[in-house]
Amino acid sequence: MRTLLLALLICANPVHAKDAKDIIDEARDAQRLSNSMQTVKMVLVSKSGREQTRTLDMRARRDGDVVRTYARFLEPSDVAGTQFVLVDNPNQVDEQLMYLPALGRVTRISGKGRSGSFMGSDFKYEDFEIESDPQARHALLSESESEWKIETTPGPSSSYTKIRTTIPKADKLPRKVEYFDKAGNLSRELTIEKVRVVNGIPAPTLTVMKNKRRGTSTRMEVLDIRVNVDANEIPEEVFTTSYMEENG
Repeated sequence: MRTLLLALLICANPVHAKDAKDIIDEARDAQRLSNSMQTVKMVLVSKSGREQTRTLDMRARRDGDVVRTYARFLEPSDVAGTQFVLVDNPNQVDEQLMYLPALGRVTRISGKGRSGSFMGSDFKYEDFEIESDPQARHALLSESESEWKIETTPGPSSSYTKIRTTIPKADKLPRKVEYFDKAGNLSRELTIEKVRVVNGIPAPTLTVMKNKRRGTSTRMEVLDIRVNVDANEIPEEVFTTSYMEENG
């Protein structure tokens, strides 16, 4: 999620690609926006075309190599007050916390829970993690004058057997990510359909995830975004269990 989904901001060194792992590492650092605030519209589209719209506010704060993300659903009423926190800490498993108003407490998303659907959408919790899986392996499948194609084989804890990312060289922002299930079949496909340059960095403003098996899709549209926000506007306490429960 971060600029929605910093997990998807994988790109490459535009001049001399070393290997796929170096490309991903260098790109991740280059694409991370500093402290930011966003308003996002999430649209869940059923197989028949029926739409459900949700609105959420998102905040992201970076302190050194640690990036924290907070999201709060504003509407409709059945999801309003739901909160989600992601803490990306290098060399550690990302921390994911969820507050559901019906429960009145914070629960930790871990293990197999990370392969579950995020708020009924076609995104999974694990899609929002941007820290590299230390057991993952990356390979450069092809390179043309205009783009790279990278294939990632995640570690055994992932629900995917491989992930393929298509990265244009022009702005280093991926336009397509393909996810393959345990049977090796293409299960979901993410495309970035609109991009806005914010402070010189291309940020996805319309992202679509399609579930190939179910025939459903989820659109994530950034309605408003502020970057380089003063850290005082996004205090560290926002990303804590106590804050989530007190503001539920």
